[in-house]
Amino acid sequence: MRLICGLLRFDGTAATETVLDGMAAAMIAGGLSPTVSKRLDGPLGLAVLDFTGAGAGPADRQGWVVAADARLDRSGSTAEAAMVEALQRHGPDFPDHVDGDFAVALWRRDTGELWLGRDFIGARPLAWTWRPGRWLAFASMSKGLHGSGLASPAIDPVALGAHLFQSYFTGADSGFADISYLQAGHSLHVGLRDTSSPRPHRAYRPDPSRVGRWRGTREQAAATLRSLVQEAVAARLPAEGPVACDLSGGLDSSAVTVLAARAARRRGGRVLALSKTMPTAQGPAELDERPLIADVLEQEKDVAHLLVHDVLPMPGLAEDIDWPGSIIDGADDRMLAGAASFGADRVLSGVGGDEGATYNGAKLYATLLRNGRLIALTRELRARARTDGISLARAIRSRLIGPLLPWPLRQALRPSPGMADRRNGVAAYLSADIVDRVLARRLRTVLQTNTPAERTLAFADHHIPSRCTYYSIMAARHGVAVSFPLLDRRVVDFILSLPVQMFLADGQSRQPFRAAMHGILPDSVRLARHKVGLFDDRFTRYADCKAELLRKIEALRATPSPVVTEIFDLGAIQAGLEKLPGPERAHLFVRASPSTLAGGMPVWSPLMAVLFLRAAWRLSAVPPGEGTQG
Repeated sequence: MRLICGLLRFDGTAATETVLDGMAAAMIAGGLSPTVSKRLDGPLGLAVLDFTGAGAGPADRQGWVVAADARLDRSGSTAEAAMVEALQRHGPDFPDHVDGDFAVALWRRDTGELWLGRDFIGARPLAWTWRPGRWLAFASMSKGLHGSGLASPAIDPVALGAHLFQSYFTGADSGFADISYLQAGHSLHVGLRDTSSPRPHRAYRPDPSRVGRWRGTREQAAATLRSLVQEAVAARLPAEGPVACDLSGGLDSSAVTVLAARAARRRGGRVLALSKTMPTAQGPAELDERPLIADVLEQEKDVAHLLVHDVLPMPGLAEDIDWPGSIIDGADDRMLAGAASFGADRVLSGVGGDEGATYNGAKLYATLLRNGRLIALTRELRARARTDGISLARAIRSRLIGPLLPWPLRQALRPSPGMADRRNGVAAYLSADIVDRVLARRLRTVLQTNTPAERTLAFADHHIPSRCTYYSIMAARHGVAVSFPLLDRRVVDFILSLPVQMFLADGQSRQPFRAAMHGILPDSVRLARHKVGLFDDRFTRYADCKAELLRKIEALRATPSPVVTEIFDLGAIQAGLEKLPGPERAHLFVRASPSTLAGGMPVWSPLMAVLFLRAAWRLSAVPPGEGTQG
């Protein structure tokens, strides 16, 4: 793994090692000692932090100095050479012409130009800040900028509010007022004589008119996808040494783990599977991931396994400052620590499968009707009824008629306040001063009608880069990189090329991936009817801690700080916490389908109240002068 950082000065002074040292030190977690290589060239300073022991640093290529955090696919040259060639051929579109995981900075001394670029899906992070007439600085992580004093640590209340609302940052938001992420699939150019603020350029621009144009049989689609995913996993394995894989028991992570195990076995390598579960198994058996994890491990007997229990995230737990809610010594952190202890320098994750390889678009049967695919619709509704063990009439009501009903009618039949509901949704927990701005900035729901525009938006401008950034930040604390085989560019391009009817077959969605994994995944996983996961036993555990949570919110309300009251409605959060069920009723809501508690509050809303309380508690401890900035 590598991290990069740098500074270009516009005030006539030279960059110094002291500044680079400060940026690098802010990004190195305790206990790690990467090699830090620096390059000073008048107004420019570049640094590369190499955690692999290879000591790689900024490289000279054809008149350019290149600092790259990169793992490339299908490239016959070094990452630095590939970046320079792509930039010289394609200019600001160069990130769209390099396949792999990368964040890169390229400096051309003779013209005084600096270029930044980030891969199309955001697998490697890159943040930047701009001081007119003084400098442009960048770093793999925001802490390299605010931790070194090059940017203010003041938070952006609207960005933080949107993150709490949806679990991800929107677009270029970093959570800090002075810092932006370079968005995935973008480039950024600045010259020494530029006086205007740099404007990122979108290089990755998938064309909706080309979506769904693939022609072939279902069998051909499955065979092609199988080959592409196998190649994507194999390409991400190290030439030697171990690798770690997330294993949740779902389609995505299970496929990555099994394919990595088989490819590593041929190379004589080892694989560690990383799983997190609740301490106890509660709720409907069909939603329990434990048996599915066990089936994968039973099939791939030589895969080592690390199981960690998800902690109870209470207010006051330490978090990584660059990512709200990132619990230090939480489940994700402990899994990544386990990967590092195993000797792995990378973790393969199934993130992105829902939008890509295992496409899980909503209302697919309704989409077939809208598209006039009546034969396919009839066939798949009958198959679905057989698979689910229900009547055809019931399958039609649940899979077709329900999704086609207008929203007001669906609400009348089954009221369920949405996240943006200002009385009973998460929006109620936000201050009236910022709630409108948060709702305007939030990510809109995608993959509801499965149109080409929605399908391209899911990759080009939605939550995936922010999700990848979270894992990158947590992994960097342990000197480990994360890669996402199901977000391989060729896999994504192929999935975008498939027409919607390809995603339903044999009475199941998430095709043709299920068919592609025949003989690879255990059938218990491959044919699972439910998407398993951690909608967990937190109701039972938070019920036991309800009194403590209420004491904490009362303490905040007694001595509210300006930074907290600017963002949160503490009274609404207290009301949400009071809706937590008591211990005697908490078991009713474990892994429950969305429904309402007493008083019309959605079943998830009290859990979100705990999340908002944690964020408010953390911000209440922000030192004076490090609050928000409008």
